[in-house]
Amino acid sequence: MVRWKRIGLAGLYLVPAAALMGLGGGGFYLPGSQPNSAGYQFQSTELCSFCHGNSQYAYDPNTGGADRYFTSEHEPHFQWMGNMMAQSARDPIFRAALTIAEQDVPGAGQFCWRCHSPTAWLEGRSVPYDGSNMTDEDLKGVQCDVCHRMVNPLSEEGQSLSDRPVPGIGNGMYVISDDTAKRGPRQDSYANHTWLYSEFHRSSSLCGVCHDVSNPLLAQNPATQPPHTYFPIDRIYSEWKLSDYARRGVQCQTCHMPRVAGRAAGYDFLPVRPDLARHSFAGGNYWGLEILPLFWNYDEREADALIAGRYRAIEMLRQAAKLNIAEIPKRGNPIVFRVYNRTGHKFPSGDPESRRAWLHVEFLDANGNVIAESGRYDFDTATLHEDPNAKIYRVKLAEGNTPTFHMMRANRVVFDNRIPPMGFRNSRFQQFLIAPVGYTYRDGQFWDDTAYNLPPGTVKVRATLYFQAMTREYVEFLRDANTTDDWGERLYQAWLATDKAPPIAIATAVYPPDKNAPSRPTNLTGNGVSSYRVQLNWSASTDDDKVVYYEIWRKAAFESKFRKIATTFSTETHFTDAGLHPDTEYSYYVRAIDTAGNASQPSVVITVRTQP
Repeated sequence: MVRWKRIGLAGLYLVPAAALMGLGGGGFYLPGSQPNSAGYQFQSTELCSFCHGNSQYAYDPNTGGADRYFTSEHEPHFQWMGNMMAQSARDPIFRAALTIAEQDVPGAGQFCWRCHSPTAWLEGRSVPYDGSNMTDEDLKGVQCDVCHRMVNPLSEEGQSLSDRPVPGIGNGMYVISDDTAKRGPRQDSYANHTWLYSEFHRSSSLCGVCHDVSNPLLAQNPATQPPHTYFPIDRIYSEWKLSDYARRGVQCQTCHMPRVAGRAAGYDFLPVRPDLARHSFAGGNYWGLEILPLFWNYDEREADALIAGRYRAIEMLRQAAKLNIAEIPKRGNPIVFRVYNRTGHKFPSGDPESRRAWLHVEFLDANGNVIAESGRYDFDTATLHEDPNAKIYRVKLAEGNTPTFHMMRANRVVFDNRIPPMGFRNSRFQQFLIAPVGYTYRDGQFWDDTAYNLPPGTVKVRATLYFQAMTREYVEFLRDANTTDDWGERLYQAWLATDKAPPIAIATAVYPPDKNAPSRPTNLTGNGVSSYRVQLNWSASTDDDKVVYYEIWRKAAFESKFRKIATTFSTETHFTDAGLHPDTEYSYYVRAIDTAGNASQPSVVITVRTQP
């Protein structure tokens, strides 16, 4: 029997319903766990960190040095602090967009807070929408206890705990257990707290609860309709569900919680798991992690986590797509570049308003001069020049026939040429309202080809696939459309202060093939600027084409060989290695990578000791 419960504050979220009916809605009520002024007794993240954090103090009793199996690369708390899950309530991009959503549709903010601060929403502190009633803990976004007390909302247990049956995965329709036991994917936990094995925590459905979002205003009845049956906002889970990754059992956690050998807590008596799931949750928002300290005060450990998280996002993006030459330009034929989607969802994915990817193709003469190009980006003005041949992967939304960035008012997808994942089928994507619009991919196609004619005098063609997390057009919209508070203006100033959120080169190709490697990076220096942080600097490499990025290689005192730990932007000849162990030696070298993927000779190796 379904238990009807936790509706003490539900009426508060139905107040705007009358105003929403004109938009075809029916309110923001959605099934699942509901706000309850009595609270859910969520455990603080600080309490979790006592065991699952503080890796900087974890020593190996056999060597007296750092514990190789519980560093910041294993520690769940450090990993979590450095990703957008922990920053979802503080994210200034979200805050700026939230204000405009609330201006457009009063009450819309409560729909957003369901996933951006579950503790605040469930315990009645997300009113007013501006977060002024939230606690410091609420501002920590999606917290440990929220995920580890979630129940599969479609299971018998989930339906019994929900106020009414949840119609499908998505839209923040999560169910939180009454039991404070921590749920997780292991049947042999060594935890010193109560715990329960949960198959749900091995499933992408756990992620899909908040990573499949549709506009409830455009549903006939969002309380009974699965989210994938009405207008999409962000459908990462559905895209995965219809891909070959889902059919092969490759879950969201496979990529976004990569496995490493180590311990989940700082006790040497715990077993070393060969498949410890890192709580890194890396995505594509490298810029959001960079600007957060411009808005909020973070202690040293938190700031280190954000630095490490930014580089994880950069590395994740460089795994997201591959760029090849599909056809070489023989006998006057065009050159064809092929972009492969290597993710389990569309490429690019995420926020439809602010994210895009594109091909920048340059045609060079015998003197190395660019004589023509397509998809040129002006870094000074943050302007992408949309020439007739430009290939830009993105979504365009409209309200009726009027293009719009107003997410809560958008009711049409007028263009979506993002590359589908492996296993794509048109009919299935159409059923889930996420088929390409204004572009065509055949069944099974997870790549896209673009042909370019070579101008006379061309001797070399160079292509770069760029990704950008924030466009000039959208950040200006968030500034100009805001008539309520200063989030939009503050975000714009942060954009100016960080070189206008420059795009990142994630894949490159060059024709004819280039065998010449870049010069070796020189003058590598390092400084232990704190107990947990090392700063590296070096002189730029040169190349007959151009350097795309630098690889950072590191070997800790307890490691037998070097391993690549990060890559940089092409213009960055510096790197901050954050989240290290105090009074510990680390060795480093740097390599340059060019457009053809050639790696330079390693720089000299230097050894740096962190401060005590």
